[in-house]
Amino acid sequence: MDDTQLSGRDVVRPVIIDSPKRLLLLIPCGDEGEISWMLPTIRMRPGETIRRAATRHLRRVVHLPALCISPLIGRLPRRDAPEGMQYVVVVRPAAESWPSAVRLALTPEACWWTTAELRSAHEPVEPSELLDFMDGYWAGWLPDGEISLE
Repeated sequence: MDDTQLSGRDVVRPVIIDSPKRLLLLIPCGDEGEISWMLPTIRMRPGETIRRAATRHLRRVVHLPALCISPLIGRLPRRDAPEGMQYVVVVRPAAESWPSAVRLALTPEACWWTTAELRSAHEPVEPSELLDFMDGYWAGWLPDGEISLE
């Protein structure tokens, strides 16, 4: 599959990482006692590529500095829109590291986590497949290109 989506119901979920193998998750969200840490959600415009949507949002809206997006793309259905898909992409700084204010650029309540910290604290994340996806990415188990996370 190429990097283009046409439905307008699809979203990109960027995993913003740094060099110590941490990922940036947003404030907990959830309904009635079920709280999960989550990735940002970016609505894709019809005909927009996955990487273009992530870059548009992170550079123009959040004002992150130069970034690199991994060729690895995780794909899974949206739980809140059955006809839509969500695409997980890994975003890292183009330079050696992010500026210290990168966390604040998303929201002051965002936190850096390692997958081990999230697992040991039994912290739920959204999407739930995220921890295995990131462990596979850091260990080099996952090939470049689009893979299903279902």
